[in-house]
Amino acid sequence: MRFKLRLKSLNDTPVKVDIDYRRRFISLLKKIFKDEYVNNAVKPHTFAVYFGKGTKITKDFIEGVSHINFRFSTGDFIWATKFYNGALELKEGGEIHSIGEGRFIIDSIEQEREKTPTGVFRTLSPVIVERPRDNSQNSERRNPEDRYIVPPKEGFSEEFNKSLLESIIKRYRYINMKSPKVGGFRFTSLWIKKEFIKHYGGYIKGFRGYFRIETDSKDILNFVYLYGLGFRTGQGFGYLEVEDIPNE
Repeated sequence: MRFKLRLKSLNDTPVKVDIDYRRRFISLLKKIFKDEYVNNAVKPHTFAVYFGKGTKITKDFIEGVSHINFRFSTGDFIWATKFYNGALELKEGGEIHSIGEGRFIIDSIEQEREKTPTGVFRTLSPVIVERPRDNSQNSERRNPEDRYIVPPKEGFSEEFNKSLLESIIKRYRYINMKSPKVGGFRFTSLWIKKEFIKHYGGYIKGFRGYFRIETDSKDILNFVYLYGLGFRTGQGFGYLEVEDIPNE
């Protein structure tokens, strides 16, 4: 299930938001889910944030923010119900949420229509994929270039394909308590842009763009569409939208 929260500034005056903004929306989710958020080690959701066309992005800030669209997606009906009820409680209570220099309230809650994944997607938030590592490597100390892997701008990469599939299967097992049945899997870049994202004071290497996933598993396509693609999806990465690009 997919939802969109629209947040508005208390006085409708445009404000400045730190580029390292995802932590503020994780705080919002903690308010929505309360103790349930802490009790769930693996977060069965993804989210994406949109600040509007009139904003300006500088090195450290997003300027001119007066409204925010917060999109939330999960394949877990119970988790979705808790999200909606928690967000509605905050809206009706007029809960104020500080984001950057601004103070925001939830203006509206809308359930968005789900699409049937065909395999062609575009990113609404950056996708993060870790390289496989052996036990001698401490992933927290590796620099972003070594720790994370991105696909080519166009085409196919065997190394990236393997890393991505490994991350999908690992997260699928955590959330569904079973392994997916996957006979074939192929990720092909249609148009990809690499970027470094500031997150909790550090930097993560990820990518945005359009791509195609070919697999015999419709379950996998539905999983990445509803739960997000890659690593740190619960922290606002990997939110996908079905894209209407022809297969040929």
